[in-house]
Amino acid sequence: MKRIILLLVLLAGGLTWAALAIPTNAAVVNGTTISQQQLNSDVSAIAASADYQCYLNSQQYLESNGESALPPVTGAGTGQDGSTNLTATTAFVATYLDTEVGDTIILQLGAEHDVTVTQDDLNTARQNFESHISGVMQEVAQTAQGENAKFSCGLTGTTLSGAQVLATMPASFVNQQVQVYATATVLQEDLAGVGASDADLQRYFSAHQSDFDTACFTVGVYSSEEAAQEAAAAVAYGQSFSTLAAGTTGGGPQGCDVLYGVSSQLGSDAHLDKLAVNAVSQPISYNGSYLLVQITKLTPNDFDKVTSYVQAAVQEVGSAATSKAIQAKERRSDVSVDPRYGEWSSGVAQIFTPFTPETSDVPNATANSVGLATSAANPFGG
Repeated sequence: MKRIILLLVLLAGGLTWAALAIPTNAAVVNGTTISQQQLNSDVSAIAASADYQCYLNSQQYLESNGESALPPVTGAGTGQDGSTNLTATTAFVATYLDTEVGDTIILQLGAEHDVTVTQDDLNTARQNFESHISGVMQEVAQTAQGENAKFSCGLTGTTLSGAQVLATMPASFVNQQVQVYATATVLQEDLAGVGASDADLQRYFSAHQSDFDTACFTVGVYSSEEAAQEAAAAVAYGQSFSTLAAGTTGGGPQGCDVLYGVSSQLGSDAHLDKLAVNAVSQPISYNGSYLLVQITKLTPNDFDKVTSYVQAAVQEVGSAATSKAIQAKERRSDVSVDPRYGEWSSGVAQIFTPFTPETSDVPNATANSVGLATSAANPFGG
C-alpha cells in the first residue's frame, strides 16, 4: 500500500511540476523574449480579420509564383473555454512565430547599427506598408486567382487597399509592423554606405542628379518581342515613333514623371537612365507585353521635390547588403522555441513544425481534420 501511495505522490508532484514548467515565452531570440501573450494576441487578430488573411495569402502566392500557400489560420473545434472562437492551426501559429522571430532579429540588427527611427520614418513606413499591401492585392487580381475568395475576399471589380486591410487590425499590431518596416528601411540606408540624414541623401542626389530628372515619355505597347523589334527597326529606317506608338493599344504619350520612379517599375534591364532624349529603347518585357520607350524631354529637379525618390534609390542600393546582414545574423542567432511549435534550425533560420502524430495516437482524430488544432486564444492549446 505504501508503494502505491508513494507512486501517487510522485505522479502528483510530476504533474504539478509540468504545469509550473509550461513556458511563458513562445520563443527567446538572443535574450529577447517573444511572449506567449504577444503571440496569442497577434494570431487572434489575424484570425479575426479575413482581409488581412487575404493579404497574407496573396503575398505568399506571389512570392512563391503560385507554388506554395500559407497554412489555414483556423482549424476545427472551439477554444478551450468552450466559446465559439475557432482554434488556430499549429502550422499557421508556427509559421507566424517564425515571422516574429525574423522581425525581432531585424530590430536587434538595427540596434547593433545604432539606427534611429524618427516619427517621420514611422509615418513614411506606414504609408509604404499600405502601398505595399495595395500593390499585392492589385497584382494578385491580375492573376488566375483574381476571383478566388481566398485571395480577393470575394470582392468583384475592385481590390482591397492597404488602408482597408490595416483598418481591420488592432492599432498595436499595426504599430508593431510599422516599427519593423521603418527599422528595415533605415537599416537599408545605413548599409548602403550613404546614411539616412538629409545631408547624406543630398550628397547622393548631387552625385546622381540626372536619375531624378522629370522625364516625359512616349510608349509603344506590343504583344510580342518580335513585334516590338519590327517597330524599332521601322523607326531606325525613318518612321515616326510617335505615330507608330499611337497606333498601339494603350500606347502614345504617357505624360511626365520622375525618371527613377519609372525606371524602378520597368526594371534595371530597361536602362532608361542611359537612354538619350528622343532615342527609342530596346524592347522591354512588362506585365505580359513588350514596350518601346522614348524619352521626349528631361527637366532637372530640386532635391526637395524628389526626396522620397532619393530615399528609395538609397534603400535599393542597400537592400542586398541588408538582406545579407539579416541572413548572417539569423544563422548566428541563439533562438529557442517552445517545442510545441517546433524547433529552430539555425542552418536555414527557420522553425520546423512538429511532425503530425499517427492517427492511432490522437483521441477523436476527426476533430483535427483541418489541421492540428490549438486555441486561437491560446495557440498551443494548453
